[in-house]
Amino acid sequence: MPNLMQTIKSFGLTEFYLSLSVSDKEDLARYSRYLVCPPDRTVCSPLCDSCFIVKNGAQLLWASAANAIPDRKLDFARRLLTHALSIAGDNEDIAWIHANLAQVYYESHKTDRESLKKSIYHCHELIRMGFMKSWAENMIEEMTVFLA
Repeated sequence: MPNLMQTIKSFGLTEFYLSLSVSDKEDLARYSRYLVCPPDRTVCSPLCDSCFIVKNGAQLLWASAANAIPDRKLDFARRLLTHALSIAGDNEDIAWIHANLAQVYYESHKTDRESLKKSIYHCHELIRMGFMKSWAENMIEEMTVFLA
């Protein structure tokens, strides 16, 4: 993404961006670098079905957070996802946010027992919404072992 600030402004995320620490701003630039956002659609060919084009602020945040989770930037990802959930208007975006929050909290469950409950909560939200049901049920089944 060539111009992060332009994208931040166009998606109405200026206030949220300014509330981030310098480190979080650097991480947002890093983890959003390869996302395709309008007007930068030139990266994708017109007939590309595999291109994910970020169309709103919630998508920018949850996709950046998803990119940060494998690097164990869990607090950063949680901050992005929490804000994304507060601004998301599309059920599919909300589902992806819940799925990523379930992963973030699952990653912390060994050091924080409450994280396990939060992960299960987000899995239940996915099931309730009818998204990623099989994945969420498998996650819950795996996590119930740790509740005993």
